[in-house]
Amino acid sequence: MIHRFTVGDLSCAVISDGQPEPPWEPPLAEFYTPGTGVPEHELRAATAEEGLGRTTLTCGYNCLCVETSGGLAVIDTGLGQGFPGYGPAIEPLVGRFGAGLAEAGFKPSDLAAVVFTHLHEDHVRGATWPGELAFPEAVGYAHSAEVAFWSGRSGELPDEQRRPAQEVIRLFGERLRPVEYGIELLPGVHTVDAAGHTPGHTAVLLRSRGERLLCLGDTFYDPLQLAHPAWRTPWDHDAARSVGSRRRLLAWAADESLLVHAYHLPFPGLGRIERRADAFAWRPLAAGS
Repeated sequence: MIHRFTVGDLSCAVISDGQPEPPWEPPLAEFYTPGTGVPEHELRAATAEEGLGRTTLTCGYNCLCVETSGGLAVIDTGLGQGFPGYGPAIEPLVGRFGAGLAEAGFKPSDLAAVVFTHLHEDHVRGATWPGELAFPEAVGYAHSAEVAFWSGRSGELPDEQRRPAQEVIRLFGERLRPVEYGIELLPGVHTVDAAGHTPGHTAVLLRSRGERLLCLGDTFYDPLQLAHPAWRTPWDHDAARSVGSRRRLLAWAADESLLVHAYHLPFPGLGRIERRADAFAWRPLAAGS
């Protein structure tokens, strides 16, 4: 699946790495748990309030390609081919970014930059799944705190979380550029503080000719997290900071009517944020709009 659009002079394309279908859609109860401060009765009440009574999260993997005057960049790369993590039946449903890139008319060697919002496997494995760099000409970018954490201070985490991040760091080597917040990586591509989900979690702002798009990575996984911005997940490293970043970024997007790219929402993951009292709501853009 490919959705093309523009942000000013920036030509963009959301290329799906896949979207799991039942029974492979992840349970909401694994994302919003009593251990992260979401009691079961509160989760049930929230889904009932939606009027859907759903129990699963419709989880997409929306990679964002941007053609800039400094070269072609992709923001996050999906799970990659041959992903073993959720069971053998999941593989045909994910790992499609490479094929989508070709369908969009690009070769792997066309990519000049890979921008990582963070180094969790579902954002990085598409760049390293062959056991070598999938995009041989690309420079990688990740926040310096992210690189430092996964390089040496993540020993308390299970191997399945550490290994993909360390593979990125090893394979890119000197071509993985540690960056800071508030800088322009490529013309029109800017880093924004979104820390909390991981130590260097980064949002990306595209800005050109007065138009803007805010790419939020894992700032939220599901519209429920907009209605309940204090809800956390087991994958948030710093609970308080993740909530603070989410509230700040959602408020900015709502108050300035920014176009938003949400990595994990159903394809193409584009929409706007609306304020609802002290919370927010998601207004998706149709794939053809």
